[in-house]
Amino acid sequence: MIFIDSFVRALLLILLLVLAGCASYSKGFAPIAAELAQRDLGGALALLDAEKTVERNRLLFLMNRGMLLRMHGEFAASNQEFFAAKQLVEELNALSLREQTTALAINDGTRSYAGAPYEQVMLNLYRALNFLELGQLDEARVEALQVDLLLGELGDKELGPLFSNDPFARYLTALIYEATGETSNAMIAYRSSYQAYQEHQARYPAPLPRQLELDLLRASAAVGLSAENSEFVAEFGIDNWQSSEQLRREGELVFLFHNGLAPVKVEESVVLPDLPKGPLVRIALPTYQRRQNCFSRARLKIAGRIVETEVFQNIEELAIAELERNRPAILARATARVILKHQMSKQAGKENGLAGLLVNLSGLLTERADTRSWMSLPASIQLARVALPAGEYDLEVELLDPYGQLATRLFYPAIRLQPGEKYFISSHEVAEGSLLRRRR
Repeated sequence: MIFIDSFVRALLLILLLVLAGCASYSKGFAPIAAELAQRDLGGALALLDAEKTVERNRLLFLMNRGMLLRMHGEFAASNQEFFAAKQLVEELNALSLREQTTALAINDGTRSYAGAPYEQVMLNLYRALNFLELGQLDEARVEALQVDLLLGELGDKELGPLFSNDPFARYLTALIYEATGETSNAMIAYRSSYQAYQEHQARYPAPLPRQLELDLLRASAAVGLSAENSEFVAEFGIDNWQSSEQLRREGELVFLFHNGLAPVKVEESVVLPDLPKGPLVRIALPTYQRRQNCFSRARLKIAGRIVETEVFQNIEELAIAELERNRPAILARATARVILKHQMSKQAGKENGLAGLLVNLSGLLTERADTRSWMSLPASIQLARVALPAGEYDLEVELLDPYGQLATRLFYPAIRLQPGEKYFISSHEVAEGSLLRRRR
């Protein structure tokens, strides 16, 4: 009998080793990422559409499809997917009691995915960027207002400064307000962005972009905040900047570099025997693996000017920080499941030894980490702004490798800048090539 028990326990360990090689959600996205690396957006979309998406992962399908369409330059179609995703988020924000109970008994992946807080914010931001690149400024302003409301709601949930005050979200809304001539609202948003960078620096690397320093100086002077402007001059060490009046007389190019892909969420697990003769115990937790991104930044060359992009949103670091914030709750749920499954196995074993083993095996096999995330997001969003007299210009963009050396070039001919208007261009880069060269 002892031999049989030992044999069965050894068999369970073998089954667990096999289970460790089973595909997770993050592994399922790998073929799509490979198509993106080969610049085959059509192939990536075809793979995504061919997937049998279970209902609980519907949000991820919509977010990824919206991003792939955006990479293809299909901004209107992208926004349709993002709008459907936003509606679904609203429906899922309050998980049903039934789903919560199932997640407690089986694993976190059985719940409908409602998106991490930063992912929900990014939905609004990418809708706004799509509208900006379509030249639909009023629609982009609506998204800016919705971003403000969403950040307020996240603040009410007391999730902390990582989510109640997003630096890039505040900055993009400032850009939109400035484009619509709302100088006071732009100043408020620039100030909020400045505060958000300071708050986020306590959790992950989030240096203040020099461009934001110039924007704060310009906006504070424009609205007559002389004392605050003097404080910024002293803090930043800048005593010369372009005024709002000068900016309104010129056109402005806003270039956004969406670099690489966000980190991959994977599973880490440990299997332990519940000594001396109890069932096996398995705890599985998610963790992030960073991707190897090929580029460090972009260098713009236009009309004799050379400007390099700066990181405005470090999604890689933000995602890792978000998971660390949520780790105690994940561990608490996993521990509760271990206790529950142990009790179920023990009770079944009292009635029938084989039944107890089967219940133990079932619990081990179903204990999986939730590795779901919005995997088509970039690792970082970088930005550069160039103000020039109204006219037509050719733009050359040099993409630099991690060592600062030239890796490849992109060309955008015949960009027409109008006085007082902002012209938005995005480039999504995965591996060697540009995934978005189309412009409005």
